[in-house]
Amino acid sequence: MIPSLCSILNKRWHFKMALVNPNFSRKVAMTKSRTRAQLVHSSIQQNALHSNPNNGAAPVNGLLAVHSWQAVSKSCLVSACHLHCASNRKQWRVMKILTVIASLSLLGPAAIYAKDWLYFTGPTYTNASTETGWNASWSDDGPKMAWKAQLGKGASSFTVKGNRVLTSGNVKDQDIVWCLDLSSGDVIWKTAFDCKFEKRMFDGGTAATPTIDGDRVYNLSYDGQLHCLSLKDGKILWKKHLMEDFGGKLSSWKYATSPLVLGDLVILDVGGNGNSTLALNKTTGAKVWGNGNENAGYATPVPITHRGKPAVVLFKGKHLVAHDLKSGKRLWSLDWETSYDVNASSPVPLPNNQLLVSSGYGGGRAVLLDISGNTPKQLWRNDDIKTKMSSCVVHDGHVFAVCGDSGGKLFCVSLKSGKTVWEQKGFGFGTLTLVGDKLLAQSDKGNLVVAKATSEGYQSISQAQILGNTCWVRPVLAHGYILSRNNKGNTVCLDVRS
Repeated sequence: MIPSLCSILNKRWHFKMALVNPNFSRKVAMTKSRTRAQLVHSSIQQNALHSNPNNGAAPVNGLLAVHSWQAVSKSCLVSACHLHCASNRKQWRVMKILTVIASLSLLGPAAIYAKDWLYFTGPTYTNASTETGWNASWSDDGPKMAWKAQLGKGASSFTVKGNRVLTSGNVKDQDIVWCLDLSSGDVIWKTAFDCKFEKRMFDGGTAATPTIDGDRVYNLSYDGQLHCLSLKDGKILWKKHLMEDFGGKLSSWKYATSPLVLGDLVILDVGGNGNSTLALNKTTGAKVWGNGNENAGYATPVPITHRGKPAVVLFKGKHLVAHDLKSGKRLWSLDWETSYDVNASSPVPLPNNQLLVSSGYGGGRAVLLDISGNTPKQLWRNDDIKTKMSSCVVHDGHVFAVCGDSGGKLFCVSLKSGKTVWEQKGFGFGTLTLVGDKLLAQSDKGNLVVAKATSEGYQSISQAQILGNTCWVRPVLAHGYILSRNNKGNTVCLDVRS
């Protein structure tokens, strides 16, 4: 729990002693700062693999776990007292520092770190937003429209860092990566490269979502072009071609997976012999390792841990495959066949070495796997859940999923037993995002719904028709704004700041 102001002030005897005896302050500061710094350093290095107690997956690179935040605040308190007391400054200066840092502690990590959405499956890799304090109750007119834009055809979703929004679309045989201002929609930069438009049995255009890592952006076009761009100005830092450079093989709908950045690696589902799963150096684009011969799927990779070591899971055309992150060694493989070899829903990593997997098309189903051993063990199977492009979310012991292949229904299923608890019609081949204890569900016709993530029946809170035409893009909530678009590229940004 984040330390409150009262708990901080209860330690006032430490600071009284420090004011009287600078040596006392120095010893306390050096000991505690060293300990806390070690804890923070360890947390930052492992944050991509830690389990999140609320959503069951790892925080994205660069986010601090709650215990790290506590370490930072406490260490700063001790260090600040040491610096000012040891130089015989006045008490009021120490208390001033205490007041500022205690206020930050009260805000907690969510207020500072938890609002960015850097990867397709979100900050915890579970299709869940860590946003708090947003307005979920709308008038009949719907939420306030911040801005609209036309960004080219495609089903690319959004990533957000600070005031910058990233997405992509195809315009006149060019893929364009857009960087927009979150609050105004103004174009900060755009980077275009030739990519012949193809419908591919839907509206066509882009399919993958740009990934943000630090000051870089990684974008994969459906024809195999991989670009690393500067987040600052969109300049191309390096580029590769998955087929020409690594022998990749296109699946029927070509590439759709979003690049996954873990540590120094960019993980990609490439297909082809020897490099079906590929890890590149994120700084240079050089190959680090490649493994497997499977055809690529359309889902986005997610990180897991396997026996305490970092690993990654990919949903291939006919298999679910896990690799050791460092070496690329295959850890296990599970057969999973559907019509047309379409596995497009990203698996959901959960606590206790569990993995939730779902798909649609012929043979669609959901299963909960125990992945603690050498081979996955199926704990249950549910045939109501048939996700086509959307992925499941998990909250409070229940699974929620929009299932186009099951009559366009929103389902609630017990995570413990796998039994269906309730269902609600009206979502088509829509998409779903979890925000705290609420569901942000969008139908494939652009009706956006906020509902309670509860097992006690379907309970709608708000809804608004925000888009028309076909909508296969996951809505994203970040920094008090909801971003959504349809497959034609019509984009809306809704202001839901409280």
